[in-house]
Amino acid sequence: MSKKNNNFPIVGVIISLVVAFVITFLGTNDVFGEQKIPMESYRVYLKGESIGLIKSESELYDYINKMQQSLKEKYNVDNVYIPNDINVVKDVTYEENLTTISNIYNIINEKSPFTIKGYMVTIDKTNTTNYVDDAQVESDEKDDSNEPKILFLNILDKEMFENAVKKTILSFVTEEEYENFINETQKSIVTTGEIIEDLYVEDVVTIKEAYLPVNEKIYTSEEELTAHLLFGSEQNMSSYRVKKGDTLNEVAEANKMNVNEILIANSNLRTSNALLYEGQELTIGVLDPVFTTVEEKHVVADQTIAYKTEYVYDNTKLVGYQAVQTQGSNGITRITQKIKSVNGEIVTALISSQEEIKPVVNEVIVKGGRKPVIATAGNWTWPTNIPYIISSHYGWRWGTLHRGLDISGTGYGSPIYAAKPGVVTEVNYHYLSGNYVVINHQNGYYTRYAHMSRLSPYVKVGDYVTAGQTIGDMGSSGRSNGTHLHFELWYGKPYASGSQCYNPLLFY
Repeated sequence: MSKKNNNFPIVGVIISLVVAFVITFLGTNDVFGEQKIPMESYRVYLKGESIGLIKSESELYDYINKMQQSLKEKYNVDNVYIPNDINVVKDVTYEENLTTISNIYNIINEKSPFTIKGYMVTIDKTNTTNYVDDAQVESDEKDDSNEPKILFLNILDKEMFENAVKKTILSFVTEEEYENFINETQKSIVTTGEIIEDLYVEDVVTIKEAYLPVNEKIYTSEEELTAHLLFGSEQNMSSYRVKKGDTLNEVAEANKMNVNEILIANSNLRTSNALLYEGQELTIGVLDPVFTTVEEKHVVADQTIAYKTEYVYDNTKLVGYQAVQTQGSNGITRITQKIKSVNGEIVTALISSQEEIKPVVNEVIVKGGRKPVIATAGNWTWPTNIPYIISSHYGWRWGTLHRGLDISGTGYGSPIYAAKPGVVTEVNYHYLSGNYVVINHQNGYYTRYAHMSRLSPYVKVGDYVTAGQTIGDMGSSGRSNGTHLHFELWYGKPYASGSQCYNPLLFY
């Protein structure tokens, strides 16, 4: 009995040691007794979901570079990178189920685009002024309410982008003007001339280095990027092959453009008098610049003031007698203007001062007979005060026909005159034209006067007006950028089927 009791503690100690050893051993060895060593590896996540475990991160990158040789050649880059939604995370694990690099590559290649290193340009137009077009019929209205306020461009090279921006700006100002403004070498105005007071892109533009997905548009050439900055969408562009006898005016009209837009789209054409040759390829399309390029000018110019013809009737003379009593001569007024243009189009024009250089002398003609002679089709009165600024001419603009003249510079509330005797047919408001008046001149011609400051208190429908009679006040009602008169001249009722609008300047 005594021997048995003495051996019990020794056996208990041995059992305890064996259990501790087994626990320790099994914690670092597999079931067969082989020791497991923690392994450094990399877990690959695609959009937050694990797609495998690899031994080497650099091996994956090298494999992608090897397999994507065509992308490197296409974009002329040295490296192709993992997609932006791939994360490679360092991991320490006992797991031995490594995924082969080729399998990981195939999963990525199937589900997500690879990337290349470049730059992302952000164009924020959130606070850019919404420069709108003026009076158009509803069918011509451009609805820009759904246009994105923040645009993105992917480019490979910063310098290429800067050059494209400069070329875009040079589409709206000459290179000499641009260089003189940038280098502060503009000549001061002595008598007449102009200087650029400011030239800038109004949108907020930022550029930062980024990994660009190859399934998105990436601009690799200066010419292609410049075209995009001018036309917006490649769908807005096409080409035209010049035919024998074509002129710039004819090409522009046929493609719903104005000559200036043709010159902007084709930098090799220097002036509106440029000669075209048969077979020449011209870029045509509707300009829709991505940037908002603003130019503010100080202009001093001499404006010719045309004399008016006054008729004096002498009842002592036979009907048919006519003699010039006073020879008419044009006057000259020097006007100082502040002109703001956006993407090459004047949006505001103000006359800040004026000086008479030579007075106008009206022509006086003595005619015989008791009855006054009714005005002929060519005898039209200018519809605003003089001097004035034509801020936008009749013709195609941004793919839309601008059906009249925009006349500004005479000031808010200044009078608007009937261009010819006639009967008032409309005194109304339209959300595009604002307050407007239409006059039927009873010889087939109608005139339309838009953007008045208020519904005319001077005339009503049915009134007979004389040439030069006040019919309204200049304003900026409706869809308008600033104070001006939108003046239209039609043969037939304005906007009626079969009616034809004309350039009012052809009648003066």
